[in-house]
Amino acid sequence: MQQPPPTTPVPAYTYPTYAYPPGTPGYSYAYPYTYYAQPQPARAPVPTPKPVVPATPQRTVAFDPNASAAAAGTGGAAGRGSRKQTSVRGLFTKELKNLMYGFGDDRNPANDTVNVMEEILIEYITDVCQTAAAENKRARLSIEDLRRALSRPADAKKLARMEELLFMQEDIKRARAQFEENMDHPREF
Repeated sequence: MQQPPPTTPVPAYTYPTYAYPPGTPGYSYAYPYTYYAQPQPARAPVPTPKPVVPATPQRTVAFDPNASAAAAGTGGAAGRGSRKQTSVRGLFTKELKNLMYGFGDDRNPANDTVNVMEEILIEYITDVCQTAAAENKRARLSIEDLRRALSRPADAKKLARMEELLFMQEDIKRARAQFEENMDHPREF
């Protein structure tokens, strides 16, 4: 059996000390200007037209959150502007901060941002509940009503998550019942 010829060690690759080899086209672009501002030719000033002032005085409108909510609801979903103020403000703040952090926001997001997100969340929950309640005129919502309200293709992920949570709730109920049954009738070893 024949052995392979001996190899000579290859020296380690050395990097060049310059950025590009001298004479490389395209990398030695000579700029035709310097870095200070070039003198510009003098121009005649352009007359600016005077603004047209309307004959009637203009109104200044102050922001009224109740009026803007009512105005926003007139073009949107039915009944959106006629909502009364809810007393659930601040209910989801802690969870929303954690969710926002989990989705890439700052660890302590601005209170205005959290308040806007909470307002959007409350509005969405209210819309879903009103849609679910519109089907039947009962006072209480059932799971089937919520399934019907979330059956749109846009809400498919929300419906799947609701089904998953319902399954986990049943699973927890079964585990608790089994645990209580074992506590009532302990086995002797």
